[in-house]
Amino acid sequence: MELATGIPALVHTAKALIIYANDIKNTPKEWEEILAHIRSLKYLLEKYESGHKGLHGEAGASRYLDDINLRPRMEEVFAEIEKKIPQKRDGMKGKVYHWLKRAEWPVISKKDAKDLQDNLHKLETELGIAINVDIEYVSRTVLERARANEILEWLKGHSFGSEQSEMQSDLQTKMTAGTGTHLLQSKELKEWLTDSEPSKAFWCRGVRGAGKSTQISAVICNLESKWREGVHSKERAMGCTYFYITPNCLKDLTASKIIITLLLQLLNQVAGGDSDPNKASFPQAIIDLAGPSVRSGRIPLRQELTKAFIESAECQQFPNGVFLAIDNLHLLPVQDRSDRATDLIEGIYEFLTEVQRSAKIKLLLCSGNAYMNHFLGDTEDIKPFELAATPQDLKVYMNHKIEGEDPKARRFRADLRQEEGLTKEMVIEELIAKSDKSFLLPALQMKELFNSSRASSISDVLKSLPPTFLDIYQADLSKIRDLQPEESLRAKIAISWAYFARRNLSAYELECAVSFGRANHGGNLPRRTNTIKIDKILDWCQGLLILSEDVESNGEDLILGGSGRVQFVHSTVYELLRDQLDIIQRIEGDIARECITYINETDLTEIVSDDVSSRGWREAKARKYGLLSYSAEMWGFHANRANNSEIDDLALQLLQQESKLEILLDKLPKGVSTYGEADLLNATGFHVAIHFNYLRVAKLMVDKGLGQINPETTVQTFEGDIIESKTPLMWAIISDARDVSEWLIQTGANLNIKIENWSPLHWAIAKGKYYIAKLLLDNGADPNLQTSDKNETPLVFAAILGLLDISKLLVSYGASITAHDIEYMTVAHHAARAGQLPFLQWAIDQGCDPQAKANGNTTALSVACYQGHTKVASYLLKLQKYPAEELSALLDWPVQKGHIEVVCALLVAGADSNYPAHGGWVKNQRASDGVGTSQGVDDEPCYWTPLQRASRNCNIGMMQLLLNYGASISEKSGGEWDSKGWVKNSLGTEHQKQEGLELLERWERDHS
Repeated sequence: MELATGIPALVHTAKALIIYANDIKNTPKEWEEILAHIRSLKYLLEKYESGHKGLHGEAGASRYLDDINLRPRMEEVFAEIEKKIPQKRDGMKGKVYHWLKRAEWPVISKKDAKDLQDNLHKLETELGIAINVDIEYVSRTVLERARANEILEWLKGHSFGSEQSEMQSDLQTKMTAGTGTHLLQSKELKEWLTDSEPSKAFWCRGVRGAGKSTQISAVICNLESKWREGVHSKERAMGCTYFYITPNCLKDLTASKIIITLLLQLLNQVAGGDSDPNKASFPQAIIDLAGPSVRSGRIPLRQELTKAFIESAECQQFPNGVFLAIDNLHLLPVQDRSDRATDLIEGIYEFLTEVQRSAKIKLLLCSGNAYMNHFLGDTEDIKPFELAATPQDLKVYMNHKIEGEDPKARRFRADLRQEEGLTKEMVIEELIAKSDKSFLLPALQMKELFNSSRASSISDVLKSLPPTFLDIYQADLSKIRDLQPEESLRAKIAISWAYFARRNLSAYELECAVSFGRANHGGNLPRRTNTIKIDKILDWCQGLLILSEDVESNGEDLILGGSGRVQFVHSTVYELLRDQLDIIQRIEGDIARECITYINETDLTEIVSDDVSSRGWREAKARKYGLLSYSAEMWGFHANRANNSEIDDLALQLLQQESKLEILLDKLPKGVSTYGEADLLNATGFHVAIHFNYLRVAKLMVDKGLGQINPETTVQTFEGDIIESKTPLMWAIISDARDVSEWLIQTGANLNIKIENWSPLHWAIAKGKYYIAKLLLDNGADPNLQTSDKNETPLVFAAILGLLDISKLLVSYGASITAHDIEYMTVAHHAARAGQLPFLQWAIDQGCDPQAKANGNTTALSVACYQGHTKVASYLLKLQKYPAEELSALLDWPVQKGHIEVVCALLVAGADSNYPAHGGWVKNQRASDGVGTSQGVDDEPCYWTPLQRASRNCNIGMMQLLLNYGASISEKSGGEWDSKGWVKNSLGTEHQKQEGLELLERWERDHS
């Protein structure tokens, strides 16, 4: 087996089998040993890749493979797999190898794909297996799939996706009898959802505790189930997005994060669940938005996100539009006059206003009464729906509670039977009379009735029940104060953690938090065996905290098997505590101190293993060290906010401990948009302080010689490679650490250094930070500094992202509007390719040539057509007249990619619908494409007419457009078939082929 053929193919096959082994479910017993052998390939594969990576040339790699005896060992594993596959079960062998048709291959060029096909054919012969990989299928889908995964990961890093899914999961458990379907079954909602005309926003209002969130959850569940049912049908259901504003997410909430979360939900609907990921395609608006942003990791502007959401809701993936619900608007800090709160409120207002104008988006808003004037203002734009707990609903609901099987309900029923003259029906009627159209209020009052330690009879308790939420909560707080001192202290600790934590804690995390710290007199680190159990903690808290149900573990911060999240019984508790912080025992500094102490006292020697890349320690140690994950991730936020010198000293001590550094770095965000391998290899506690914008400690570390403003940026890997790590200033810009960024700039940080091709100014623009960009320019940053790899100036970055304010700033500091990159692309090219029309118009007004030609005679118009940016293309076409031949030559790519509006704009401007363009295919490739047989001379180029190209893709709308502009059906310049022949042998479904042929034949009849 030659290195250039067999080993690469073997590696590709091994990768695919490993993926398959990880994904397979319901494994037959006969497969257990097979999968064990497949998993053993991981070690061999890692040895191959780590050895091959640092070697130069095939000879060196071949010697290395011989040294580690890899070839026979990998073949031996395959031989074992071959033996274990049952010979008597037809298809079992094929299931392993035929699965490679759908394997997640790495991104490869067409040449590499052809080489891979040759290698796999040889592998078939050498190992005696049937692989049957459709290489054309691989080369056609791999790039889209890789891009889709990149987009999803990029969005996940800037969203509240996990918290939102937890809210929805928890709300489903609350849809008990009488509470879950009132809104869903209402005539008003049904009429509003089915109204095809541009409609008003649906305002679901009501008193607090009326069950608004629960009932909205029922609507969302219903729409999501309809979507899943319609995935494989022609008539897809309405898309569904939602956002629950919670006290926890308010701490980091921005309008952009809300929109990103909604976009992520749209993509998950398109590509997740029952959808075929190989057939799913993302809305073009999101692909266009993600293109430049994924590379830089920048969060797009709010206006860009809004535009992408609206265009996505109006695209073909959602033919029936998109439902959007935003709940708990009353939690927003509308009275807060800080810059952050003002930006949040204004951002949400602008987003909702724009969304409401779209006829394809059904906007449902939920809040308390008399609240919408902060957002949509004009009552004529709103369709109000009063959600209230009706007497009948409440009867069903309370009967369900009383007849429950929990011990407290059983005891209550037994006590009720002992009281003369009092029945269950009388209790329910009394509670209904006091309910104020709310489900929550009688539920809280019923808690008092269910209290087995009540001193008086049920009748007496019923007469003295607290009449409002506030009265109930105050009564609960009084009960907490009256507990035994230790129990009272632990209850206050639990409530404090629930209030200050930056996310909802799991049950086990709260157990550890309450069992640790000042109340832990023994001084021992709480473990699974010695924590105070969650049931006891919740009892001490008198019902102010509850445990959500049916939330699956994410494997990092929850115990194995899943654990519910702890939350306040209702958002009104959080509001009460926000207004009366004196009743909370703990303050932010106490939580910071306990997070730091918990990290210090955790034995990390058994956590840090040779396999540091695995998630094993996270899953195993989350069970043993329940608060470690939260502490390592969030300690810096709490410590910085505490503004306490004692906490600063503790933080300084923590950041000097090398034994603790690995777990602190592990919790930092990683990826192309943040920190990479080189950055973490060179990182110190100083970098961790920068990540948290912990300016006080960062200054202390520099004063003590524990951090440098301009450190050495090169680092040597264990393989001997020399790589560069980002400077502290770059860390600060990436982490949005504004205070630290300003301090570093003013204390002499190198402003024009380039690490991994980018300067600090490039990073500031990539992150959209106007203030930091201005600060850099004010202190001497070069506005024309080019990247090391592509010669891109900061203005090019601004063009790609459409940052007009930053662009004007750069030009005012001397940035060249006519600069070009290594491929001679100007800012006009980049703006056109990214679809940034306002920027393009501004750049041309500033003197940038819209006709400038880059390598390959690429113009701003050609890249706009290629990317499908209709508005940009239309603007350029109106700006000046183009030769007909140039316009005609531009038709091919937008026809291929289905950009029908761009094609229409070109045809209107004078493009020839019969212009034959070189499509890049050769005749001897069509056999492997599966759409024909090879004829003619090898490597003879094919020149496609636009109609042939559209026919090959079976794009009916595109075919109709081209026919309208005179396209010839009989033209055969693109091979041996005319357009009808290409439809018959196209990539479309049988239904599409039939529809295409009917269109062409009807056109011939009508125009003969």
